[in-house]
Amino acid sequence: MHALKPRRAESGVHPWSSWATKIASALLFVAAALPAAHAQQQAWPAQPLRLVVPYPPAGAADVAARVIGQRLAARLGQPVVVDNHPGAVGTIGASLVAKAPADGYTLLAATNPEITIVRHLRASLPYKPDDLVPLLRTAQVPIVLVTRGEDAQSAHLQQVLERAKRTPDKLSYATPGVGTPMHLMMESILQASGVRVHHIPYNGGSRAVADLIGGQVDMLAISLSTVMSHLQSGRLRALAVLQAERSALAPNVPSLREAGGVSAPKLPSVWFGWFAPAQTPLAVRARLAAELESIVREPEIKLALERGGLEASPLQPQPFARELRDESNFFAGVAKPFAER
Repeated sequence: MHALKPRRAESGVHPWSSWATKIASALLFVAAALPAAHAQQQAWPAQPLRLVVPYPPAGAADVAARVIGQRLAARLGQPVVVDNHPGAVGTIGASLVAKAPADGYTLLAATNPEITIVRHLRASLPYKPDDLVPLLRTAQVPIVLVTRGEDAQSAHLQQVLERAKRTPDKLSYATPGVGTPMHLMMESILQASGVRVHHIPYNGGSRAVADLIGGQVDMLAISLSTVMSHLQSGRLRALAVLQAERSALAPNVPSLREAGGVSAPKLPSVWFGWFAPAQTPLAVRARLAAELESIVREPEIKLALERGGLEASPLQPQPFARELRDESNFFAGVAKPFAER
């Protein structure tokens, strides 16, 4: 038998040659597209970045975001647009970023409540904390317990605690609100000290400062930056910084243990950090983390943060994530009495 031979088309062109031409063209197209796709990935950032701050302008979170964001823009060659979305203890802005495209162009300048606190106070949130991943802890702010400068009966924290033991629920302390770090830190201290002091929550810090000066409350737990001018003028007196060590921003104010011998568990710090949607490419996250850490370590940035009452305190993503887990566990216990039922 004769071997079968492929039939030629009438045109004289082998029928397989058209398929070969198509395949070759497709391969050439793919080969040409691969470098273009690779170049597109390497081009990040190719457009402005949006930095969502879940608190109002001019506050500590906003100051930290703008100081660092401005320098990041210069390094990346793209604008970093700060977008304030305050409300619901930071969860409105956090939800916006958690649901944004994970492309490295929408980031969150967060602090404690929306990451480690509110999850233990509310029955549900519009996002899961795991929807956001840490890029870098950038700064911390000292929290101080202050009283009126002329209040001789409360010149020292030990005196305050002794008064509270003699007269339970007669003394009062203010904070910027229920569920804020200041509130839960104070509750932890009071529980460890075995005293009862009445909590008066405010919507923010400015009105609380005015009422403390006016004598409507006895003490106030607040960020150092909020009351610095009043401490310098003598209208207010700092009883302690609510942390284990003294703060470099207020070296003359004793630590919690120095001030009153309080054996409270280790309190978390009030921090500021940058976060991204969880599925953001690892290469983009690594680039952002490296740039942010380098920026925060610059002497000029440290000074700019200090002027805003903040301490530069860079912490890389993995240790920051471990710190957040420990902090969440701490707040889970302290927040139970205030959680939604």
